Amino acid sequence: MPFNVLNNKDVTVTPANTSQSWSFSTSNTYLQVAFGPSLELRLTRKFALAGEFLYHRLNYTDTATIMESSNTTTITEQTSARFWDIPLLRYRGLAESGFRSKIYFAGGGAVRKVSHIQTNNQTTLPDGSTASNNTPTTPSERNLPGAVIGVGLRLVDDFNLKLRPELRFARWMGETFDSESTRTRRDELAVGIALTF
Repeated sequence: MPFNVLNNKDVTVTPANTSQSWSFSTSNTYLQVAFGPSLELRLTRKFALAGEFLYHRLNYTDTATIMESSNTTTITEQTSARFWDIPLLRYRGLAESGFRSKIYFAGGGAVRKVSHIQTNNQTTLPDGSTASNNTPTTPSERNLPGAVIGVGLRLVDDFNLKLRPELRFARWMGETFDSESTRTRRDELAVGIALTF
């Protein structure tokens, strides 16, 4: 998956009727590889149903700085989460034989499920004292639907092993995480390789 799953931005907010200024900044580490099982069910010579169960992991740090006069409070949130993407696709070949028969288009739906959210919140108060808790961050959507389109090649060897390199675009119908500077992307471009039997 070639792009960062988070759309990181620095955000500054000044609440109405206060002298406070809030600044938010998010950074993250994201292994840009997902993996899992892939299944394919052939319906006709040109159509098939396919399903995948892809696992990937996200770690991010969200730092909030609250300034009021000369007093500064810093809240640092460190969160890790697991994503499970489940695309359901339908394919069609361009021709009965030849190279074009190996090309397919894909389209369908997908679901992204977030699980195992772990958070450490560390607060540093203006007097230098600290407080912490491990209350997990609440996602905006635990189960997020999306739409998927793609194009790929379906290569079959003499032993009926199938290799499917694919370029896929997904549009998610919301954000898994959505708070100040921490927002997951709605658009996602992915390159995948599946080996099926």
